[in-house]
Amino acid sequence: MEPTKFRESRLSINRLCEQMDQLIEKKALDESRACFDKAFGELDELRPKASGDIQERSVKNLAMKLKGMEGKISKLKTKGTASSGSGSRVKNNIEWDIDRVAQLSKTFLEKVLKNMADDAESQVFFGTTGKGIRPNYQIKFKDGQITWFTGSGHKPKAGPKGQGAKNLSTPFLFQEINAILNNTGNI
Repeated sequence: MEPTKFRESRLSINRLCEQMDQLIEKKALDESRACFDKAFGELDELRPKASGDIQERSVKNLAMKLKGMEGKISKLKTKGTASSGSGSRVKNNIEWDIDRVAQLSKTFLEKVLKNMADDAESQVFFGTTGKGIRPNYQIKFKDGQITWFTGSGHKPKAGPKGQGAKNLSTPFLFQEINAILNNTGNI
């Protein structure tokens, strides 16, 4: 990648990391996660463009920096979570709506859309547990076939046994995901 463009991308990710640090200081969990998603998406876009040892090392360092930020974010408490010494934990399920889906990184949503296989009648259901950064998801195709995918690698996996379907969002249509990616507003 041309060095000036690479530097601009790297600086953009570093600015997001600084912003994330400030949000973590303020204990703003949702905003920190959204900022992390944006930085991670930019890094995903930068990674394949890196050429040469210096750029590849820089990408690797940015990935380690983001991993550290993810650790800091995971230590923030969500509202309603019991403190560690109180005995029971309150389980927080993620409420997925179109705005929350739009906060997922562009790269993540591109891979979801690719897994929907241009099936205009397919639907995606996001997992409601975890952090909501790279959620596992299932896709129901027009022929009724259901396939589960990991959120981190977008690889098909065995679906949950028994009641796993209760930890899923309401469905989002192929057109809705496509509209978010293309910023058409026709959701």
